[in-house]
Amino acid sequence: MVADEIGERHLELLRVLNELASNDPDGVAHMDKAAQRIDLNTVTSEADREEFGRLVSALEDAGYVQAQGTDLAVSYGMLSVTDEGRERVEGTG
Repeated sequence: MVADEIGERHLELLRVLNELASNDPDGVAHMDKAAQRIDLNTVTSEADREEFGRLVSALEDAGYVQAQGTDLAVSYGMLSVTDEGRERVEGTG
């Protein structure tokens, strides 16, 4: 998925990831917290895990986030927002 194909749901997640990472001393967002913030229950709902995985994969493909110690199958790990991702959130990209 290219950046032009990123939809509102992707941007909602990107905004949440950017906010969480901005408030983290290591500059990363924990995937489980991000999923909760966009009303996805990745702990018990397979459908929510799949949606979250698709959203994250699309954001990675667009160059907006980078996974760190991540297992998308269980929504575990951390994501950092790239400079391009921050620019997209801030409306400068």
